[in-house]
Amino acid sequence: MLIRFIEFQKFDPYLNMTIDEAINYFVRQGMVLPTFRLYGWNRKAVTIGEFQKIEEINQDFCLINKIPIVRRLTGGKGILHYDDLTYSFSCKKEANFRGNLFKAYEILSNIFVRAFSLSGISVEIRREKKSFNKSPLCFARSSFGEICFQNIKIVGSAQKRWIDCFIQQGTIPITVDRDLLKKVFLCIPDEADMVFGIKELFDKFDIEIFQENIKRALKEEGFEIVVEPLQEQELALALELKGKHQVLYSKIEMQQRQPC
Repeated sequence: MLIRFIEFQKFDPYLNMTIDEAINYFVRQGMVLPTFRLYGWNRKAVTIGEFQKIEEINQDFCLINKIPIVRRLTGGKGILHYDDLTYSFSCKKEANFRGNLFKAYEILSNIFVRAFSLSGISVEIRREKKSFNKSPLCFARSSFGEICFQNIKIVGSAQKRWIDCFIQQGTIPITVDRDLLKKVFLCIPDEADMVFGIKELFDKFDIEIFQENIKRALKEEGFEIVVEPLQEQELALALELKGKHQVLYSKIEMQQRQPC
């Protein structure tokens, strides 16, 4: 199976999400190859899952501190982004990925486990298919297919599936600002203390090396990869979609718009 690999680059938070949406659209249309993308964030931002309640986020604090809140295509709970490595994989339900959600998780998790191993980090895959932790924080809870290091979740992933296609998005925190987490998320403070960056657990972690190890792991799993940039048509669609992903703080904004 041939996969397009888009190498790590940082973008604006809103654009990061709409780039993933645009890539998925063109994959579904058969206009581009199944695509594995690595990216980062050029400023602090919060992403929330497709069905997550925005009330779980301290909207006033985020607005005052200019921390955008962006809704993801995929499910799961909230993530505070900045110093992290994020990925997306868009693919039709064909070839290696003809199976169900759990099969797709397993394939991608195995690739990450191998990439971590090549980087000198021994990790394991969570096998339970239920999570009973109701925290609004993604990294305070773990579920099937997610990757842990010494029982600490280090990769948070979620999927959205259509009849013919799916997208999986995930994040590896590099470093974590727990004090900021406690201000952004309306959760039990102790839950933020459960979140760790990979560099706290393995200080030699390097994004460029890890990126090369993901490519190597893909090849070892039988995939062929071609490294290509984002296409102009994908970026154009992402820019067009950008406005729709801006979550409005309606209550606060309405108060601000009231005449003096």
